[in-house]
Amino acid sequence: MKKYRKSKKYYRYRNYILIFSLILFICMGSIYLFKYLNKDTNYVLKINNEYICKEEFLLYLNQQQRIFEEIGGVDIWYTDFDGIPAKDVAKNNAVNSIIFLKAVVYEAEKLGISLTKEEIEICKEEALTLQENVKIEHNLDISLDICEKFQKEKMIEEKVYEYITGTFVVDENDFQKYFENYMEKNNYQINKINLDYIFIKSNDTFDAKQKANTIAKDITINTDFNNFKEELFIEVHKNVDLENDMFEKNIEDKIYQLSENSISNVIEGRDGFYIFKINKILKQNIKDIEDNVREEYISAKKAEIYSVQTKNWVNKIKVEKNSEILSNI
Repeated sequence: MKKYRKSKKYYRYRNYILIFSLILFICMGSIYLFKYLNKDTNYVLKINNEYICKEEFLLYLNQQQRIFEEIGGVDIWYTDFDGIPAKDVAKNNAVNSIIFLKAVVYEAEKLGISLTKEEIEICKEEALTLQENVKIEHNLDISLDICEKFQKEKMIEEKVYEYITGTFVVDENDFQKYFENYMEKNNYQINKINLDYIFIKSNDTFDAKQKANTIAKDITINTDFNNFKEELFIEVHKNVDLENDMFEKNIEDKIYQLSENSISNVIEGRDGFYIFKINKILKQNIKDIEDNVREEYISAKKAEIYSVQTKNWVNKIKVEKNSEILSNI
């Protein structure tokens, strides 16, 4: 009789355990199913365990838009690259840019690289400016926290870059070869140019391109550009010394092809139309040229070192693309 009671008690406890395990299993399964069914699918990329929302992606895409238009002007969007539309190439570049930056940011934590309180405050100020600019220039409503995240990660990437390339030393023999090659390829860009220019900003009040063509048709080398200074959406700049990156690259290339005492045709830029008058072309001091090329050389070499170092970091990244959302952007 005693043996029978122990056996019955044993089976009762065993049933309790089985029932408890079954309930626990059902609860865990329900939680998992709930999370799966309610998973946020409104993301463009998933990088490791981080979701990149549409807002964040648009900031990177906006960067690519500026880069593309600086190279080829607004007409670049009507061209293909090896059969791929420019807008799709820009999207792919934005994806690659995000993957690269995230790889660096993740590695920065392992390297012990972070932002100071002062740097965080700077990022917050820059985020406000960024938010305003993308709203005004591209009509994008990006939340402030996304803009802050963007600025913080950019600054972390800058610190990682300095950490990796900070000890670089110039090889003078290699630089001299680089400089000689530069002079051969860019001899037409080594002179100083002084110019006047008119900028007709794209706007909704009038056809900026037509306005620019009308102005260009009526002006001569003796026309004072100040005659157009008071007109709406028109800027006049006189006695300007051309510097690197003052204008978009495609515009600079066209300026360098002009001769002294000449006026350009209408040149289309990202935000409007330009007309240039070349006042003087002066031969530049060879030492000044060499100093500028040296800076370019150092930047190129550092970029090469940085690329080699970060390649392994990027290869470790796990990426999942949300093709449906990406294709509709």
